[in-house]
Amino acid sequence: MLTLLGRDLASARTARHYVRDTCRSWTLPASTTDDLVAITGELVANALEHTDSPTVAITCALTTDTATVAVTDDGRSGGTPVVSASIGGSEAEYEGGRGLLITDALATRWGALRTGEGLTVWAEFAVGAAVD
Repeated sequence: MLTLLGRDLASARTARHYVRDTCRSWTLPASTTDDLVAITGELVANALEHTDSPTVAITCALTTDTATVAVTDDGRSGGTPVVSASIGGSEAEYEGGRGLLITDALATRWGALRTGEGLTVWAEFAVGAAVD
């Protein structure tokens, strides 16, 4: 687990490097690594933008079938993350609001869990025997 400052925009870059290094140590395929890194950037950016959490924690886990990245903040945002229905019209030029759309498109599955420790948003990828 890596814990970073929640109010520091450089935390997203540090988190991406951490996940990339972790995936490489697991010898995951480059495409899986790239997807996990991209999603990490999106999830950390969401935590930085939508919360005033003093810290953001990044956790990586590997099983025989899955690789998972999770981002936890203190949960004070109050809301539960949801994918926007669609971005169209004049909203198409808006640069925000796509983080969970990207996560939904790249991950095998993802979700959010609110506990006493905060809000964790996670994304899981099929690896190993689960990948053809």
